[in-house]
Amino acid sequence: MRKIINFLPFILILIVFKNWFLNPEIIGGDWPYFFNETLKEFTLFPPAWSSLHGNGLGGTITAYFIDQYLYFTVSFSNILSIPWTFIYKIFWFGFFAALSIFSSIYLLRTIFSQAKPYQMGLSALIFTANTYILMVVGGGQMGVALAYSIAPLVLARFIKLIDNFSSQSYNLKFKISNFKLPILAGLVLAAQVMFDPRIAYLSMIAIAIYAVLSTTYYALSVKTLREKILSTLYFLLYTFAIPIGIAVLLHSYWIFPLLFTKNLPIPEGFVSVSGFEFFSFANFSNSISLLHPNWPENIFGKIYFLQPEFLLSPIIAFSSLLFIKSNETMKQPNNRQILFFSFLALVGIFLSKGANPPFSEINSWLFQNFPGMNMFRDSTKFYSLIALSYSVLIPFSIWKIYESLELHNKFSIFNFQFSIKNKIFNFQNLFLILTTLYLILLIRPALFGQLGGTFKQHDVPKEYIKLKDFLYDQPDFFRTLWIPRQQRFTFASNIHPAVEAQPLFHSRTSAEIINLLAKENTKDYLSKLSIKYVIVPYDSLGEIFLKDRKYDKKQYKETIGELKKVAWLKSLDGFGKVAVFEVDSPGKHFRLGKEEGSIDYRMISSMEKYYMYGRWVSFMTLLALVIPLILLKMKKI
Repeated sequence: MRKIINFLPFILILIVFKNWFLNPEIIGGDWPYFFNETLKEFTLFPPAWSSLHGNGLGGTITAYFIDQYLYFTVSFSNILSIPWTFIYKIFWFGFFAALSIFSSIYLLRTIFSQAKPYQMGLSALIFTANTYILMVVGGGQMGVALAYSIAPLVLARFIKLIDNFSSQSYNLKFKISNFKLPILAGLVLAAQVMFDPRIAYLSMIAIAIYAVLSTTYYALSVKTLREKILSTLYFLLYTFAIPIGIAVLLHSYWIFPLLFTKNLPIPEGFVSVSGFEFFSFANFSNSISLLHPNWPENIFGKIYFLQPEFLLSPIIAFSSLLFIKSNETMKQPNNRQILFFSFLALVGIFLSKGANPPFSEINSWLFQNFPGMNMFRDSTKFYSLIALSYSVLIPFSIWKIYESLELHNKFSIFNFQFSIKNKIFNFQNLFLILTTLYLILLIRPALFGQLGGTFKQHDVPKEYIKLKDFLYDQPDFFRTLWIPRQQRFTFASNIHPAVEAQPLFHSRTSAEIINLLAKENTKDYLSKLSIKYVIVPYDSLGEIFLKDRKYDKKQYKETIGELKKVAWLKSLDGFGKVAVFEVDSPGKHFRLGKEEGSIDYRMISSMEKYYMYGRWVSFMTLLALVIPLILLKMKKI
């Protein structure tokens, strides 16, 4: 029975994510779909210029964060001739699940070295399969998901670093072996920054809180002011400056181009307070219960009522405060660490509610004035801090309750004494079973296959395959215009970029776009953009033509009907529900006006040297860090 209880959380995780590996393709949310012809154009390093950026009109790009990982994994697929489907299921989705399980257990064992198997299983289940992260991965936001999955490992490495420094009385000697911990902390932090710097920022918030608690605890025992100042400076250098410096150097490949070109486009209104207030979907009840406001349908803006069963989670988590004692042993987490995770949970709860009460003015002020907080227009990302805390606090509370139940295997009825000595049927095992059933209750839509997005099977419509073949077989450069915007199965390449009509014409509706197409100068405008085909997508997943969050077939038909009235557009048959129109006399990519002659061109990059310098700095930094770690492992230094 005990072995079944220990492995049940891991079995539940497998059930939750089984569709990722059983379905032929993972399609949904923000996870992009690429045809093989598009994948062949990927290189090992992202280009400095891409014709697919700038709404298909081209532009310089800074390949920061997750772009590098995407290009690396696609190149890995191309070089080894391994299907991209297999690669992304392993290195994106599988990596998320495996790393979430591993890092959550690693953090728990860092705090509680004698953690029991059932505690580790519960910690992994709470962190890997809570409503917040299931909505994130269901929405295909795999950069955020991978950064989230490594967060416990980042926190654990910095906790080891801080505790090691504190245990040696802030008086470390200069030895190479003493720099192993900051190097490892810097490496895992750099990995998290690559996946998503916003989640890395949240990890640093947690680390800063832990560091303050540690330094405060130590400062009370230091008598002289000079010793306090020197030890604090040494502490900041060893535990923050070195790891953060390593992370910065490893990301030189995108920091160098960013510094020299200042090319960090931020959408208009992205950091506005009004946007922050609009995206504050979670309220206090949602955040304290670790309940995502869009659970379980994950429809943008659709907020559900609080489900009362989730209120038991914070009760279990914060009951850990009842079990800390002054006479603690080294075999259990100490008071400082339990207090830290409790405080961290409160910080996450307060920040994740965004501009909602109570004290909504504080969060709005932080968003406007505190450095880095304007990255969190969507305040639900602070759920990461709650998940981190609950993955430690809940297993700790359950362990303490479990241990106390051992004394209650003996009870009396009418003065008759009874003793439960059975190793299978006793109060302790019953408690663990009920706890697991409770966690099953919280995520039952995921276990019963009721989640959408990447968890639901979707097929590529044959219409888009035909359209892809039709476009790919044409060697000349041209663009395609998608009205009102492109669909996830749009085929685009370096010589056939896709342009979306909504941002091109600064319009919000298909009707506005049609009115603009009817004007005389629009044809010349599209000709200058080398647009050869105008396409109305088949909205197979119901994501484009929406009315009150539901697919509206009427909009789709009206758009096609109005385009057929445009004189300079010729309707093409053979693409099923995808409506394709050919533009009369489309312009070529390059033109000479009225003069005769020839054009010679080549692809160049204004940022090429900065990319080269940055990549060399990143590569040399990696070598300078890895080689000493290998030598230390081999005990050569």
